[in-house]
Amino acid sequence: MRKLVSFLFLVVVAAGVWFGARWLVHRGDVKATIVFRDAHGLMRGDPVIENGTVVGRVVSINPINDKTAITIRLGRDHRRAIVTDSLFAVEHRSLIVSNTFAVGRPIDDGAIITPREDRVATWLAKHGGVVKPYLDAARTKADEWIDRDFDSWTSKLSVDEVKKRVAKTEADLRNSNRADEAKKLKEKFDRWLQEAKK
Repeated sequence: MRKLVSFLFLVVVAAGVWFGARWLVHRGDVKATIVFRDAHGLMRGDPVIENGTVVGRVVSINPINDKTAITIRLGRDHRRAIVTDSLFAVEHRSLIVSNTFAVGRPIDDGAIITPREDRVATWLAKHGGVVKPYLDAARTKADEWIDRDFDSWTSKLSVDEVKKRVAKTEADLRNSNRADEAKKLKEKFDRWLQEAKK
């Protein structure tokens, strides 16, 4: 009887150590489920690739009615690799993630995503990198326009009026999920304000 109790105790300890080790290894990871019409040959263990980098792995693939749920795990260093409006495609037994046109916020742990699966979205997910240089050039032009527009604001308005306009524009940018641009505008305004006080 003592041997049986000792054996059961060892099994319980081993299970506890295994679960604890799994928790430590995956602490900070993000798990999400992406619901596709078809998995296109994707299998458990296949990579999740964003911008040419492996950011996670496929954990499981399960049929749900006439669709397929692909559960993935993103490593803690790549928690922000998938955002709410990322585009997805399956290619060469890899789940491809494209954020070329994405402006959403990072997904939460346990998120369920139903991606766009039309031809345009699939093409952009696979070939978004080709379009990215053109998009970056357009963003640079927009930044130049914003700089020029900011300079014209500041030359015609009082400091209080500029503060109000910058605060409103910053709030509008944050509300449209463009927090990075809002932060840049705020930093630019703070620099201008410091220069104006000199």
